[in-house]
Amino acid sequence: MIALFFGTATLPHVLIRHYTVPDSTAARRSIIVAISAIGLFYILTLFLGLGAIANGVLNPETDNMSAPLLARSFGGVLFAIITALAFATVLGSVSGLIVAASGAVANDLLDRFFKRSMTEKTKVLAAKLTAVTVGILAVILGILFKGVNVGFLVGWEFAVAASANFPAIIMVHFWKRTTAPGIISSIFVGIIVSLGIIMAGPDMFRLSGFQKQMRGYPWAAGNYFDAA
Repeated sequence: MIALFFGTATLPHVLIRHYTVPDSTAARRSIIVAISAIGLFYILTLFLGLGAIANGVLNPETDNMSAPLLARSFGGVLFAIITALAFATVLGSVSGLIVAASGAVANDLLDRFFKRSMTEKTKVLAAKLTAVTVGILAVILGILFKGVNVGFLVGWEFAVAASANFPAIIMVHFWKRTTAPGIISSIFVGIIVSLGIIMAGPDMFRLSGFQKQMRGYPWAAGNYFDAA
């Protein structure tokens, strides 16, 4: 839950709304609307999931039961409409993440951080190559983790976002002595620590085929402690 709270405010396709609005007032309004919609969705997911488990409708030991339950409850036509909306939502999120990654590499990483003298044409080319690379990497990871619960993978995403982005944004807004090297260091440390804990956790041992479990592993309950 800590990762969901902190990660929601720092998702790349939420932060990109700062650059797609005409002024600061519109930026604040856009961010509030985005976070409110996403937060409402996760709050409803929590209460609906707990209610379904308590009523015996949903078995907590099974994975990805949303689609079968919707098909059984609403029938074929309405289920097809809901599925189409779900795919549209997925495509919207994926496109937002790819645009955020392309802009970060072309404008922030190459142009400002590495200080490469790039023309607009070169920036567009770098953004396109980044989009293709990120898309291929996402497809490969999707194939590798095809049997994993989607909600479980979303938890990883929010853990990384909360660990890397949230501390940097808090320091920029509320600590006047914040420096650019400090922000860069916090982002890199957050990414490395969160990914390291995820990769070294018992869940990755189980997903990779290793039967040996790390009993007593202190972070088995989650990978989110470094978000603080």
